[in-house]
Amino acid sequence: MSYLLAIDGGGTKTAGVLQAVVSGQRWQAASGPAQLTNDLQQALINVRSLVQDLCRQAGISPAGITAVIGLAGAGNPALHKAFSQQLALPFARWQLTTDARTSLYGANQGKPVAVVAIGTGSVAMRLEADGTELQVGGWGFNIGDEGGGAWLGRELVRELLWQLDWQKPFTPLFSAVAARCGKDAASLLPWLKQATASDFAALAPLVYQYASEPAAQRLQARQADAINQLALCCLAGQDLPLVLLGGLATACAAQLSPLLQQRLQAASGDALTGGLVLAQALATAPSEA
Repeated sequence: MSYLLAIDGGGTKTAGVLQAVVSGQRWQAASGPAQLTNDLQQALINVRSLVQDLCRQAGISPAGITAVIGLAGAGNPALHKAFSQQLALPFARWQLTTDARTSLYGANQGKPVAVVAIGTGSVAMRLEADGTELQVGGWGFNIGDEGGGAWLGRELVRELLWQLDWQKPFTPLFSAVAARCGKDAASLLPWLKQATASDFAALAPLVYQYASEPAAQRLQARQADAINQLALCCLAGQDLPLVLLGGLATACAAQLSPLLQQRLQAASGDALTGGLVLAQALATAPSEA
């Protein structure tokens, strides 16, 4: 097992890094999306393509590789099993896990940490000194993901509907929202019927673009409450550093309470860093009987 491989796959792209254990030399490659929930077969194709690319670069076969593959959707047991059965790559050892878990291990180089990821959705994870891992939130758009982009966009649309019900004139913020999803019942109802979490999340940046408006300030305050609650629940009173990740992390960092601000630190690595940490642990773990 002379090489470690980390793969990070999501709805947009898949990235991989191959590292030689002795020399530390690295090779990198990328391919298309690998989101198991969206398209299992395409994820298999893109992961295989990425591995083949890295093996060509290094002049090796998968037989000498210990791999950790972190993919969006891998938390689903049925999809996890299907991907594992169909990948058909002869690694020395390998493990499929979620992209959230590899991000957790990358955020503080495998050391104890609490991570809050704020993108389209929201989820928090904690890594303790004894290796215990715990997820907080991440229940999905229908009931959870408070503070995430989709949640924020949905709250913004709810405010737009109140503007219509009260027959108030649109401010620049609501004019911008209406331009995206409709300005009256005739246009809004069809949009609402088909809107996805991604559609709502696409509206979230408007809350920051028009931050001077009272409605935007109210929404930012509600988002801050949600993210603070998620972070406090994840920390559970433990003395851990806090890392924010995701597309809305920078915007939300300034909204944290003074207590959480004191714990906040920048991530020292990414999901690929975490994948290599986990691959190293897998490579040195005792063989199963």
